[in-house]
Amino acid sequence: MRAAAVAALLLALICGCSQHKVEGSPSPSSPGTSLPTGATSGPPPASTGQTSTGQTLTGDRYVALANAMHKRGVAIWWETDLVARWLEGPVAFDSAITRLGMLARAPGVVGFKISDEIGYDDGLGSPADATRFLTQARTALARVAPGKQLLVDAVVPELGCLPWRGTNQVDCAQRARLKYPAATVAAIEEYLRAKLIDRLDLSTGLLDDSMYRTWGTTQRDAQADAWNHVKEQGWPQLTILQARKALAEPNGYRGDADQAAADVGTYIDVPIGAGARAVDIWTWRQQYQGNTVSLLGSDLSPNPLWTALVQQRRRGAQLLTHMRPSAMPTDQRSFDEECNLAASAFTAVFVAAGTG
Repeated sequence: MRAAAVAALLLALICGCSQHKVEGSPSPSSPGTSLPTGATSGPPPASTGQTSTGQTLTGDRYVALANAMHKRGVAIWWETDLVARWLEGPVAFDSAITRLGMLARAPGVVGFKISDEIGYDDGLGSPADATRFLTQARTALARVAPGKQLLVDAVVPELGCLPWRGTNQVDCAQRARLKYPAATVAAIEEYLRAKLIDRLDLSTGLLDDSMYRTWGTTQRDAQADAWNHVKEQGWPQLTILQARKALAEPNGYRGDADQAAADVGTYIDVPIGAGARAVDIWTWRQQYQGNTVSLLGSDLSPNPLWTALVQQRRRGAQLLTHMRPSAMPTDQRSFDEECNLAASAFTAVFVAAGTG
């Protein structure tokens, strides 16, 4: 999955062709689907709590998953594609906001992840569009969930072009800016300076290593260059800055120990060394492009990446992942086992909010 996606990105930036999202979490923010007919949810019901609208959290399977992780010491973020709801119109947007206000009452909630790769094939075609969305989302969420943080994730393709290095890189970056005007360095900085984003999950839009070799560098060095550039731009002073990377694959991560070490070095060590406060690793388990992608295989046995993630956690790295009730086991024992495993590597989790 990674090779094909990176190749698509490279092709797009070099020749201007269309592409799919590749960095970070490929559209993880849509809610989990319903359980199959006749299936029952294994997790225990959420603790009782009544919202200001009279709705309760009892029996909500999204809250039940969040509660299970919170009880294991993991911080909770509710994940929603609020951009899609905003683009649908006021009715859909207001319904999602009401739902998020209810979910904010669950224990351990830090805030909401409201956008998957803002301005990057999400329907927000300009910085003005993105600013209007972020302003309305921030105002609405402050009303229903005061004190909760707003998190946005972004891929900024021009960063991966390294335009400060030379002519070829400048041309690459200019094509990226023209293709994604709401996801440029200037646009993201505009949102940050307007104080519309409390936390930013950032992907630097890295190209394939073969392209970097033609430019006299490597993918890891390009990552360090891009993150140092962001640091010099002062982004860590404008927001809580985090990194992100999709490492899930069909039936679990498939790389060997060398590949895992390279992935951890490039996507965890380098950003943290440049000031990232945490790293978002997509995803615990999810349906994606006709496959079930995950960090661990179906038998949950460790792989080289998992071993490295647990070691990172033990060394103090703040790691996040994404979970949804529809992808969790329905029997209690297996559900608990997976929650325990996830809590051994991750300090926080994005839980699908069920907002449609």
